[in-house]
Amino acid sequence: MASGILVGAIDFGTTYSGWAILFSHEFESEPTKGFVKHWYSGGALTTEKTPTVVLIKPDGKTLEAFGFDAENRYKELIELEEHENYYYFKKFKMKLHKQLGEKIDSGMILEDEMGRTLPAIDVFAMSIKFLVDDMHKVIKHRISGVIKKDEVHWVITVPAIWTDSAKQFMRKAGEQAGIAANKLSIALEPEAASIFCRHLSVDKRLDTTGVSIASFPAGTKYMILDAGGGTIDITVHEVQPSGAVKEIKAASGGGWGGTLIDEAFEKLLMDIVGKNAYNTFKQEKTEDWLDIWRDFEVKKRNVRPDKDNNVVMKVPVTLCQVYEKQSGQGLGKAIESSTYGKTIQFVDNKMKFKANVFKELFDTSLSKTIQHMEDIFRDVKVRQVKAILMVGGFSDFPMLQQKVISSFPSIDVIIPAEASSSIMRGALIFGHSPKSISERVLKYSYGVEILRPFIEGEHPQTKLVMKDVGPRCKDVFDKYVERNQIVKVGEAQVTEPFPMKKTKDKKGFHFLMGNLKRSKFKRCRLQYAPGN
Repeated sequence: MASGILVGAIDFGTTYSGWAILFSHEFESEPTKGFVKHWYSGGALTTEKTPTVVLIKPDGKTLEAFGFDAENRYKELIELEEHENYYYFKKFKMKLHKQLGEKIDSGMILEDEMGRTLPAIDVFAMSIKFLVDDMHKVIKHRISGVIKKDEVHWVITVPAIWTDSAKQFMRKAGEQAGIAANKLSIALEPEAASIFCRHLSVDKRLDTTGVSIASFPAGTKYMILDAGGGTIDITVHEVQPSGAVKEIKAASGGGWGGTLIDEAFEKLLMDIVGKNAYNTFKQEKTEDWLDIWRDFEVKKRNVRPDKDNNVVMKVPVTLCQVYEKQSGQGLGKAIESSTYGKTIQFVDNKMKFKANVFKELFDTSLSKTIQHMEDIFRDVKVRQVKAILMVGGFSDFPMLQQKVISSFPSIDVIIPAEASSSIMRGALIFGHSPKSISERVLKYSYGVEILRPFIEGEHPQTKLVMKDVGPRCKDVFDKYVERNQIVKVGEAQVTEPFPMKKTKDKKGFHFLMGNLKRSKFKRCRLQYAPGN
């Protein structure tokens, strides 16, 4: 169990973020009882998470606002014509979704919505620090007394499909935000959601299957579909006799989340008005550009596969003006002459979309997700899966829900009522009970780079190096654990003695799941071998 009287969880999402807390005594009595911060948009909207939007002062070092407050404050600055030197970041988490081998380090640069740049580690750290500080402010008003920093153990959630370097980047950002290394854990998002739903009763669900993961007997397999704004994260768990779960299929997926819908809508707008007009509108009429995207965020959530109602969006007069100035014709004429002439109408400064236009915005995201799920189900290890657990903010969307249900009619689909906050709530339980996940499947092979006696005809000449002990082959990968190997949490997989250079001393070299611990052996280097 994590040290401290309180566990705080941060779900740092591509589109939305939030925090939650759970005291030790609450965990003992009711693990799902965590307090989740609610955020106010400034209007009538109240949500469990706030937009992952960061507004940074012109000095590049001071946070001006975060979330809904950042959106609203930026609009105020635009009205005052004081916004040009501020940094406005959104959906920047996707910068960390890279393939193995691509560079992710503290020197990485982020570009904001208007093309200005700052070090990525600073933007992430300022965001995490805001969420941590906000928790302390709220908790101060909820209880008598003050919770000290060393009494809180923080859990930051990350996509399971991220590379190890991306996960390490988030840990560094958390530490730069002021969280002590020994008070910080990293939890995988689908695992956190799975842990939460293992404690969830049937009545706290959106679906009507009557199936409860909490009541699954040992040996039951179920898939977790973690659909977020940026990534789709899929893994498969099996219930153990102890009640814990083990991973039987390593997490996989891709960047097919809700942001693909945004990209499709942005492309639609560019197809109509042209890239130049759109970018001019974004740069010069930023307040109106923000309004379009807030409106779209609401509209896309209400698209239903079984409804054919038109979708109406107000078009800012400034967009019409920018387009007319550049093209010499009205926006209505542009729509009529475009490929959308029969599906979009322009009337009274409003665009009226036929339902199928908005539904088609989901096509790429849905098709890639379903195709990947079908590929996973072909694996003999995941046959006889009893249920699909849908979590993450994108799982709240009816379009995705219906597509999953219709694509896999023989499998129960479970959707918790707290789909968007399931990850945070599960991270709280994980913080108090890290051994809720008993086994995982390795995504990569791990080992070290070593020298071996050079064998003529077997080793390439380019790898030949001469040493005191004779010819040696360099860059040999000495593999300790292999990709797809099942490893147990907290157990050393390998204990191997390594001689120090020119001495007879030996130091221990231990591989723990998710954590490689090694001695000060200077010629020993961890390498990944994803293809092995």
